[in-house]
Amino acid sequence: MTSFREKWLAAVDAKNSVLCAGLDPAEFKMGRREEGLPPGAFKLAWSLRYINAIAPYAAAVKPNVQFWKDNEDMESLQAIVQYAHEKELVVIDDSKLADIGATNDAGLYHAKKKGFDAVTLAPFAGNMEEAAKQAQARDIGLIAMCLMSNPEYEREKNKWVATREGDYWGNGRLETDQTLIDGKQHVKQYLQLARDANAFYLDGIVIGAPSAKNHIKEEEIAQVRYSVRGQMLVLLPGVGAQGGEAQVIWRYFAKDAVIVNVGRNLMLPRGMKTTPDDQTYIAKHFRDMLNELRAA
Repeated sequence: MTSFREKWLAAVDAKNSVLCAGLDPAEFKMGRREEGLPPGAFKLAWSLRYINAIAPYAAAVKPNVQFWKDNEDMESLQAIVQYAHEKELVVIDDSKLADIGATNDAGLYHAKKKGFDAVTLAPFAGNMEEAAKQAQARDIGLIAMCLMSNPEYEREKNKWVATREGDYWGNGRLETDQTLIDGKQHVKQYLQLARDANAFYLDGIVIGAPSAKNHIKEEEIAQVRYSVRGQMLVLLPGVGAQGGEAQVIWRYFAKDAVIVNVGRNLMLPRGMKTTPDDQTYIAKHFRDMLNELRAA
């Protein structure tokens, strides 16, 4: 069996790129205006043209499944996965699974059946170990939310959570994010998520790109890095329209280990007037920029 990490590294090598193309096409009726599809656009056909446009300069595509719940969209996703694979792209099912037991397993089963290479997980039910075992049994990659950039997550990341029995937190670099509560060792929630992802052999974690507009700090990225093994992949959203800065991540993670997702800036650089040529141009721009940053 080929692991998701192996598939990703092969795609990076083949494309000389760490760019992941977000695929979140909002239909015109959703009211997104210039951040959505033009009126009358057929979502599947638009998406296939988009994949074709960005494929020379991207290593992955990431459909956000929340945008694929209309009639016949499940069949469309299967066609998208097949076409993306033909273009030598790995495909990430961005479902953010957040349930338990058989429900998560059903999501993993159907993702695998459609041909996806990995699925995202929102592990706040506390069952990351269970989900990891299910993904491994289904032979599909799993990437867990860890350090998100939305404003509300600033409160969540700083919650104190008890460490698991047997965890080792002796690294002096982490002392400021540890405390004793009722005689038990506690760490910030984002660090326990990172440590759990490491302990349960997940393929990757999600770290939002830091910027002056969000709460993510370089020190937190460093703390996460000290909490995981060197082979951990990082899915980095927030580059582009959300203003995130990508270069910080390569101070801590390997140059081929960061999956840099760009969404709106790549899908719709000129709003509803965007053409495939526009998308190709922007994809090359991001590919070249990211290659410069990771080579520095």
